[in-house]
Amino acid sequence: MMANRSGGINTVLAFLLGAALVGLAVLGYLYYDATQRDVVKIDVPGFKGELKKDR
Repeated sequence: MMANRSGGINTVLAFLLGAALVGLAVLGYLYYDATQRDVVKIDVPGFKGELKKDR
């Protein structure tokens, strides 16, 4: 990588670690958003269904 500079590897490592953390945060938010939607389950004789609230 950038080992010729003093501290170059630390900078690259810090950047990659930061990028990984941001990626994990975004994925976590998307997963949370997808699982926390309001869902209304309808279970009446002769009819079954779900209503999902999309924004």
